[in-house]
Amino acid sequence: MHLNNNDLLLYFGGVLLAAGAAVGAAELAFYYRKKRWIDACEQAFFKLDDTQRSSVGHIVRDFERYGDGDENKLVYILATARHESRLKPIKEWRATSSQTTIYNLQNRYWDTGYYGRGFVQLTWERNYAKMSEFTGLNLVKNPDLALIPDYAGDIIVYGMINGSFTRRKLSEFINSSSIDFYNARKTVNGLDKASTIATYANSLKKALQ
Repeated sequence: MHLNNNDLLLYFGGVLLAAGAAVGAAELAFYYRKKRWIDACEQAFFKLDDTQRSSVGHIVRDFERYGDGDENKLVYILATARHESRLKPIKEWRATSSQTTIYNLQNRYWDTGYYGRGFVQLTWERNYAKMSEFTGLNLVKNPDLALIPDYAGDIIVYGMINGSFTRRKLSEFINSSSIDFYNARKTVNGLDKASTIATYANSLKKALQ
């Protein structure tokens, strides 16, 4: 069969329209999934500003890339971001000398420049190196790249899912037979503030129902 130029234009135009419609439908579906999580975060945590809303969207999209579909894991990741950075890709605050415990801890790494950044407060050179390997970015040379929301979302989701920070994966604590929001803190920082973050996670889980 011979197709003239008009036929070809109509054919390829139809293909492009169909592809555009598929992309549009996918983006619309994601918009409603993102809105569901934003609304739940506002109900469980606090009123979000535009930056925080955008942050939730980044984390939700990155969970769809790197997660396993278990919403309880996403609940805990968002609860962690709520605790670590109030859902903003920020730099760690320097403690005052009167805050003895955290000040002494920060003294171990602060002058290296590898203090906390992003949604999960990525800390220590070894963790910047791990995330450099994952993202393909040179975070060791330029740690402030971890403040860019796209990358901050990648880091918190991939790192917690795959055990990049402490060698403990979320699947050890949150799976089909167990939802242990308390011990899930071990994926990031031992049991530091584990009860607080578990409370945030339970509130978010309830808000989604």
